[in-house]
Amino acid sequence: MAKTEVRLTDIFIRILSIIIFGIGAVLLGGYGAFLTYQTIFAVPVVKVPSVVDMELDAARQVLYKTGFKMLTIDDSIFQQGEQYIVIAQKPPAGTGLKKNRTVEVEIRTAGVYRQIPELVGKTIAEAEALLLEYGYQIGEIAYTLHQKLPEGRIIAQTPVAGENKTIDGKINILVSKGLY
Repeated sequence: MAKTEVRLTDIFIRILSIIIFGIGAVLLGGYGAFLTYQTIFAVPVVKVPSVVDMELDAARQVLYKTGFKMLTIDDSIFQQGEQYIVIAQKPPAGTGLKKNRTVEVEIRTAGVYRQIPELVGKTIAEAEALLLEYGYQIGEIAYTLHQKLPEGRIIAQTPVAGENKTIDGKINILVSKGLY
């Protein structure tokens, strides 16, 4: 009987040793796989460059050289022979992003983007939103009474709609204080 107890104890110790060795091997293999993954697949984080106001091809090159891919949001507007300008990007410039990720850009036709839109008849809020799309902002605001336009509506603007540029990117407006 003593021999069977010794044999059972030896068998139990051997099985326990094999299980402990197996768990150790799996843990060691997992740690080795983790280190290999980190070494081979570690992707550095890079700051996203600003491509707003750049021509589309130039923006693509800048992003490619930095290690990013580019996705244009407004693919449906592409026409042969047109020149396009980036008007917005996501994520914004200066954001830390891993290489090989995609930067989304919103584009407009270069001619349309730089033309000043018509603001007459719109409210200040509507004008601000529209100007933002075109890359401009409201400059000085003057108020006067008007014979037709109700309070809060734009009567006139300088520079006028259709012009291509302003010196400082600001559009001055004259707003109605109400009917007289």
